[in-house]
Amino acid sequence: MATTIEQPVKTKAEPELLGLLAEFDDPNALIEASKKVRDAGYRKWDTHTPFPLHGIDEAMGIKWTILPWIVAACGLTGGTIAIGMQYWMNAVNYPFLISGKPLFSIPACIPITFELSVLLAAFGAFFGMLVLNQLPKLYNPLFKSEAFRRATNDRFFISMDAKDAKFSEIDSGEFLHSLNPIGVEEFWSDVESPKLPRNLKLALALVGVLLLMPPALVAYKRSTTTNSPRIHIVPDMDFQPKLKAQNTTNLFPDGREVRPNIKGTIPRGQFKDDNIPFYYGLKYLPEDQDVVVIALQDEKKTDAKKTEEKPPADPKADAAKTPAEKPADPAVDAAAAEASKLEKLPWVTEFPMPVTEKMMARGKERYRIYCSACHGLGGEGDGLVSLRAMDLQQGTWVKPASYHTDNVRKLPVGRLYHTITHGVRKMPAYGAQVPPEDRWAIVLYLRALQKSHEIDATTIPEAEKRKLRDTK
Repeated sequence: MATTIEQPVKTKAEPELLGLLAEFDDPNALIEASKKVRDAGYRKWDTHTPFPLHGIDEAMGIKWTILPWIVAACGLTGGTIAIGMQYWMNAVNYPFLISGKPLFSIPACIPITFELSVLLAAFGAFFGMLVLNQLPKLYNPLFKSEAFRRATNDRFFISMDAKDAKFSEIDSGEFLHSLNPIGVEEFWSDVESPKLPRNLKLALALVGVLLLMPPALVAYKRSTTTNSPRIHIVPDMDFQPKLKAQNTTNLFPDGREVRPNIKGTIPRGQFKDDNIPFYYGLKYLPEDQDVVVIALQDEKKTDAKKTEEKPPADPKADAAKTPAEKPADPAVDAAAAEASKLEKLPWVTEFPMPVTEKMMARGKERYRIYCSACHGLGGEGDGLVSLRAMDLQQGTWVKPASYHTDNVRKLPVGRLYHTITHGVRKMPAYGAQVPPEDRWAIVLYLRALQKSHEIDATTIPEAEKRKLRDTK
């Protein structure tokens, strides 16, 4: 005979009282009621309003938040991390000396320090606010109250937590009624099943699958190769119907994409022969115009010629020879010949443009930008770059000539303009960087520097001396 085992009957969980809710229709009444609740000694309670109420913090007795301290701590942490990171990278792990600059310098670290301090401080403010307010909180039993739905419209509420040490269902209810609210109601815990709805589960599963697809696709593409071009959603300027340098094409008979300049043409606005003194520093162009662009800075080619053409020297034999018996140096002779050609050119001796104070100021500004690094602020050839190169003593540096030597003083202004344009010895050409107007302005300021060395300071009136001292 079979026996029947009775299954225990599952009893439904009893709801638990979570607190009381008092409703008010006036903000002033809520503030006065909050003061009474505060004075009564309750600690776990809150107010709910459709808009911020001035004075509600004082009425509730809310203490100052510790959020500013959290933000300050995060900001200091970010600054400390930034300073330590830069010190480790620059001064310890990978020290890199650049022109004698210190490996670690606080001013140089300020941008990174500032950015990281602000970043961590912002994180501290955002996440600290969430933690202190116990957010995110997606559900609250108060949401089940029909009256509480007007908390975002035109009603004001006080909610009292049953976990408060002073809370009593009877006494606390009578106390809330004494505050003259519109109504007081209880709110209870939920007894429904905590399981998520089936449709919500399916929706969450679908979202999870969709979120996994992009990283899975990226991982697949990184681990495989293909001959097809990548998908370019935003083409920008990557694919243009244009020809590129050094490539071939079937469009032109010579097969070159880059087209040579058409003979006899010049770019618009770059015709220079209409003002030869201004553009060339010459009174007129000589027949041999190649002389105009002579630049003596190609010393590598000269050194190569010396190595190829000159045999090893015998110091004793050379010492015994007279100057007339010593063989000539082809490289030196070539340089001397080129210099001789430059000296014979018809250089202008006057400025081909009006000399003004504005031009002098412009020349001073351009000189300090392009020239002072090597030639120095006073034109003595003692710029920071030159001093650094001389300290290194690597044997490859030629000290810039002083502007105050007799040779440079005697040079016409056109020759100085030509030197700036095409360079000389170690000095590169600045014609592509400095416009003609600025080149002439630099020459004018150079002449002013030379003039300053010709004046005896004792002959200058005291008023002019004070004016010069005050001039920046």
